[in-house]
Amino acid sequence: MLPLEKERLIAGLKARIASHETGGRGSVSAFSLGASEIDRLLPDGGIRRGALHEIAASAYRDIGAATGFLVSLALCSGRNSSLPILWCETVRPPFDMGRLYGPGLSAFGMGPERLVLAMPPNDTDCLWTMEEALRSRAFAAVIGEIDGRSSALNLAVTRRLQLAAEESATPLLLFTGHATEGASVAVTRWRVASAPSGTISYVDEREMLPGAPRWEVALTRSRGGQPGSWIVEWDEAMCAFGVVSRSRDSLSGQVRVSEPSPSIMPFRQTA
Repeated sequence: MLPLEKERLIAGLKARIASHETGGRGSVSAFSLGASEIDRLLPDGGIRRGALHEIAASAYRDIGAATGFLVSLALCSGRNSSLPILWCETVRPPFDMGRLYGPGLSAFGMGPERLVLAMPPNDTDCLWTMEEALRSRAFAAVIGEIDGRSSALNLAVTRRLQLAAEESATPLLLFTGHATEGASVAVTRWRVASAPSGTISYVDEREMLPGAPRWEVALTRSRGGQPGSWIVEWDEAMCAFGVVSRSRDSLSGQVRVSEPSPSIMPFRQTA
């Protein structure tokens, strides 16, 4: 191990020991989702900034919807920050869904001035880029896309990412596609499925225009908190989520809500 790496490791361990000695809670920073029903189930009253959080799609067909939820979550994390958000995916997109689509991102409030794209050649370099971006403290949040089945993603790697996130107090949002959950030290895990968009009160229902985007979201892991599932809606103007209803159906695919209208602005461009 190089001297610089040893110094970083020792500094990180000292910080974590000091946090435990003081109870840890006083120095923990979290950002609110804007939905008290969800925030109160999280141990810090919101999503912890200095931590690894995993987001996965319920099924392959939900990857586009999960991308929208991921964008919204990143915007919540950078609500009070002027720093950009880093989005890291390999040169060959891992989920065969095309590249990010600018107009779709802008419709959610993610303007081009907020986003920095990184396209490393492979999964290993993608994970390294995420770790170094966290340590740089130059971003409001770091997003990484990597297939949860990748051999490059393992327990040791997630520990390094968690430590880097803790040191910089920067949230890492790791999008793992629709893979089965593997070994990880992630503080929270979310599974996302599509849901019909909200209605527009001043428009004739026969016009079938899509309203506010919605998802069926399950918090499957919350270290120190409680799991739960909801139908949530995104309010772009307020940069916040709202709970439409509590979902009683699991995201296993046995009971599913209908697919959203195909006229909704996509997040990825395939041609």
